[in-house]
Order: sequence, then structure tokens, then C-alpha cells
Amino acid sequence: MLTVAQDEVVVTGVGLVSPRRTPAGVLDPAPTEADAEWFDARAELGPRGHKYLPPGARYLLAAGRRALRAAGPADGVPPELRGLVLGTNSALAPLFRDMDRTVIESGAERLSPATAPYFAINVLASRLASEEMFKGFSLTLTSPAVAGLEAVEVATRALRLGRARTVLVTAAEDRVPPGEPGAGSGEEGAVGLVLEPRAHAERRGAHIQGVCRVRSAFVPPAGGRDAPGGELSRRVADLVHALCPEWERHPLPVYAVLDGSARGRAVARELASLTAGARPLHERTAGAGCLAPLLHAAALLSTGAEDCVVVTATATGQLAAARVGGAATHHHPAGGIDAEVSA
Repeated sequence: MLTVAQDEVVVTGVGLVSPRRTPAGVLDPAPTEADAEWFDARAELGPRGHKYLPPGARYLLAAGRRALRAAGPADGVPPELRGLVLGTNSALAPLFRDMDRTVIESGAERLSPATAPYFAINVLASRLASEEMFKGFSLTLTSPAVAGLEAVEVATRALRLGRARTVLVTAAEDRVPPGEPGAGSGEEGAVGLVLEPRAHAERRGAHIQGVCRVRSAFVPPAGGRDAPGGELSRRVADLVHALCPEWERHPLPVYAVLDGSARGRAVARELASLTAGARPLHERTAGAGCLAPLLHAAALLSTGAEDCVVVTATATGQLAAARVGGAATHHHPAGGIDAEVSA
């Protein structure tokens, strides 16, 4: 039994916006075709104020609102102690393509004043940040495939350093336009996780949904590093053991969210070796963005699954792993909450 320490960072709100619709749908390995009408912006965001937002910004706004509602009121947390971290790779890719086409064919003066501000990827989160008064910081990460999980890592560091008292971690993607790299495996949707120190969550009586701890690394894809027993093997093992010190006597189920590259296959091989059949290895196909790994972690939290590890990697060298555990909350006679994560 792994007890969540008093200064531990916990998850108090989860929001998923996905064509798979439910946490169980996200975890279902069967392929699915997205319904063209899967996201009803009017029903989700209201009748006004979102007409000119790019789809990725709409998904982000909806997922962030859902996560914040689930976490409950953040009364007493000043705006300067509220932070937002976004991970994305392609959330504005369709808009960028259209803007490029407009500039080439008609000139920059023909760009729409409503969408022109989104020329920079770090503007994507501006609506959510201003609406929810995230004045401590608003960061955008774009590392290939791992940016969503890295957002958890960055948020956790900020909370432990006292730079924030609550952080909304998000990932959002929109489908890559046809003809561009990744178009065949594009992602769409968003996810949000509200992170805060356990002590703060207890004081406000929040329901602790679990924990999500992340470690990341980089292994250049050259020089035979992917050979069995090589640098890749060591780094994958290091990540897993850093998150799960008890791994040798108590391995956990693993969700491997990987692409079809040689690097992805090598990581899957190393994870199979680590589990050695003792616990399940669930292989999932990664999309062209960074949404799937964090979406899986959020879905596991939402379903109250047992402790497990989510691992992702890229052909260009990025590695990230998350340990996800559902917390059982026990109210003390004095009104506090003791949260434990089954390991």
C-alpha cells in the first residue's frame, strides 16, 4: 500500500473531451471512427462567445471547464497562485494551413481579424487562462508526443516549489490536415487534470481522485542505442523504477501508447521484458499528437483502475512515463481526509 504523503500532489478534477466520449471508450483498444458531430460546441460552451475559436481551442475550453467543475470551487486561491500548463503538437495545424494559404494566395491583409491572433501556438490557451483567472503562469509545451505528460511534470514541480496552489494540466489536439505528416493518425479532443497539494485539497474538502506522477527522458535515435541492453533499455527501466521503486516485487500493469516506428517497437520490447508476463502489457497505438498518453492516464483515473503505468515514446527520442493510481479517501473524525493509493 502506497500512502499519499501530506505534501504529495494529487488530482482533484478530470475532464475528457474525446470522440470516444467516455473513459471506458478511451481505454477500449478497438479502433473507432469519429462521428462528425461528436462535439456539440453550443451545448458544451453555450450559445455565444466561441464562434471564431479554432476547434482545438474549443476542445481545450470544454475539457478545462469539465476538470474545474469536477475539482470543485477553488475559493481562497488567489489568481496569482493559479497556473495552467498545456501540451499540444497539432491543435492549430488546420488553422496554420489555412493562414498560410491565405497569405500565399491573397496576402496577409486578407487574414481574418478573429483568427489572426492564433498565429502563435502559445495563444491557444489564452481564452481558458483569462476566463478562469490563471494569473500565476500559463505555459505551452510542444515536445513531440510527450508534451501532455510533460505538462504534469512541469505542473508538479511548480506546485512543490510553491509557485502555485492549483494547476490545470491540459492537452489538446486537432486533426492534421490531409497531405501533411501525421494526417493519417491525427488526434482530436482535449483532456484536463486539476492538480494541487494534498494538504490544500484536504483543507477545502475536495474529493481526491488519485495521483499522476511523471518522469521523462531523451534518448537520441542513433548509434545502436535501441539494441537489447543498450541505452534505451536502461532509460526505460530507469523511468519505470523511478516511478515504482517496488517494481521488482510488485510490478504494475503497463499501458504502452506507442507509434509504429522502430523506436516504438523497441520500447514495447523493453516493457514486455520488464513485465515478464507478471502483469498485463496493454499496447495502444499513439496518434500524431501528444493527447493519447495523457488521455489514457485521465481515463484510468476516472475509472478508478488499479495502479498502473502509462509509457509513450517517439521515433525522435522522447520518452515519458506516468504512474497513475486511484486514491481511496477516508474521512478522519476531525474532518481531514486520508488518501491512500493501492500499489
